[in-house]
Amino acid sequence: SFRRVAYDRAARAADAVIVTSEFVRARALGALGLDPTRMHVVPHAIDHDVFRPGDEEREPFLLYPARPWPHKNHARLFQAFASLRETRPKLRLVLTGGGLERLDPLPPGVERWGVVSQERLASLYRRAACLVFPSLYEGFGLPPLEAMASGCPVAASNAGAIPEVCGDAAVLFDPTDPEAIAAAILDADAHADELRGPGIERAAMFTWRETARRHEDVYRAVA
Repeated sequence: SFRRVAYDRAARAADAVIVTSEFVRARALGALGLDPTRMHVVPHAIDHDVFRPGDEEREPFLLYPARPWPHKNHARLFQAFASLRETRPKLRLVLTGGGLERLDPLPPGVERWGVVSQERLASLYRRAACLVFPSLYEGFGLPPLEAMASGCPVAASNAGAIPEVCGDAAVLFDPTDPEAIAAAILDADAHADELRGPGIERAAMFTWRETARRHEDVYRAVA
């Protein structure tokens, strides 16, 4: 494929390779056989002027911002959500992102909002009972950080780079098990007040200023 030719060849020829997480670094080292001394981890960051705590009241809905790609794992989330609705019939699941019409027909209680502005997404984070992030594979994963910066409790997959990004500030679960997803959502909601402070502190570590500084360090070393 194009990516295999362009990306892999470029990585092998580069004086330095920057990746977004230790998870990606390990995958790249294993798959491409690169020199570990040329591999540098520089995490992504979020806009703290947009994603910040507010005084909105939390509402009985879960939020999942993701396109409907298979690894985003909507099907198992829907199973978990259906089980939660058995005892919480007023609970809603709000989906944002492009292409979500491919998931139709949606189960009862699931709402498709499509592509929303950053400001509207930030408001959803501040109002949601919980961000649920059941992805099966992520090289980084911005939504958990955006949610934590907004004071929203997070229940997230234990796959890929997600645990590395979330640290101890989220409830992690096995994304292949709908029962585990449902249990983690309940746990995060029950401990929302306890997760809020650590989440905000965790997200505060990821700034674009620091990301830029670390990129510059790599460029200077190569130069």
